[in-house]
This record gives sequence, C-alpha cells and structure tokens, in this order.
Amino acid sequence: MKAAFRKHWKRNALGASALALSTIIGYSGITSVSADATDQTIPTTPTAPQGRGGRGGRGGADHHLQGLNLNPPAVELAPAESSVTPTQSTELAPGAEYYDGQYYGDAVSAGRWGTMQVVAVIEDGELVDVLIANYPRSTTESDIITRNALPTLISEAITAQSADVNFVSRATDSSRAFVASLDSALLDAAIGMDL
Repeated sequence: MKAAFRKHWKRNALGASALALSTIIGYSGITSVSADATDQTIPTTPTAPQGRGGRGGRGGADHHLQGLNLNPPAVELAPAESSVTPTQSTELAPGAEYYDGQYYGDAVSAGRWGTMQVVAVIEDGELVDVLIANYPRSTTESDIITRNALPTLISEAITAQSADVNFVSRATDSSRAFVASLDSALLDAAIGMDL
C-alpha cells in the first residue's frame, strides 16, 4: 500500500513541477528553452502589460491600451508644493484675469489610479503652461494612459485659458482629476494667492 501511495505522490509531484515550470516560462517571456542557459531567447521589444482578468469576453488582454503609445514621454514632475515659496502677487496685468506666478492646484484623487496635482504657470496674466506635480501611476496601465493624455489636456487648457477642457477618451478619471486640480489652481491665480 505504501509503495502505491508513493508512486501516486511522485506522479502528482512531477505533474505539478511541469505545470510550475510552464507557468514560469510563460510569465518570463522565454520563447524557447534549451539546455544551455546562454542560449535562451527572450523578447527584447516591449509588450503591452497583461490584463488583470475578470472582464468577460475580452480574453484577458488590455484592449484599453490598444492604439496608445506604450512608451509615452516621461513626465517631469514639478517640485513638491511644500518645497516652494507660495505665490503672492500684488499687480494684475491690464485686462488680465490671472495674477502672474505659479499656483499649485489641489491634489485630486483619480479613483483607484492615484492622485493628480497640477501647477498653473501664469505670465502676463495668461496661462502659459501647466506643470504636473503628481499624476496617477499606481499601475502600469494608469501610468501609460495618463502620460498619453497629459499633452492633450495641457494643450487644451492653454488654448482655453481655463480648466474647461474635454476629457480624454480612456483617461476619464485622470481627466476629471486634472480639470479639478487646474480649476483650483486658476481660482488661486484669479486672487493672486497660492492658498
């Protein structure tokens, strides 16, 4: 009896080992296996991150990243608000809506993806740039989606001279947080004091 039990246990252990090895090979991206460790073929081109699963009918792939640049430009973060002197302007340019300076917006939650905080840069009473102090990047997907959306959001805000911009498709939470943070920064710029 003990011999039969051991034989059954060994067969199950061998099956589990084969399953574990195939899983490791699948997750590491190795496309061929040989006895020589230096002869392994590993893909060198970036691939889209794999899905979290649980979304019926999609096959587990991240279709929401399809068509996006998977390596968008890096975001240069503005210094932390606590490390800069708050803006307090006393002169408003003639006909201008905003006081010159750099105004930090509120840190706004973008749901489970992270937090967005922007800095409105005002020169000669006009919004000339929007710097990013923080952006949603809690997952690879949120980082890619937000970095793809930021140039559009910033450009539209500068053109509109306000936070009245269209949300970027597939980046709704980041867009909503961007608008809320910029709106609070522009309110401060309208009174000339970074609160």
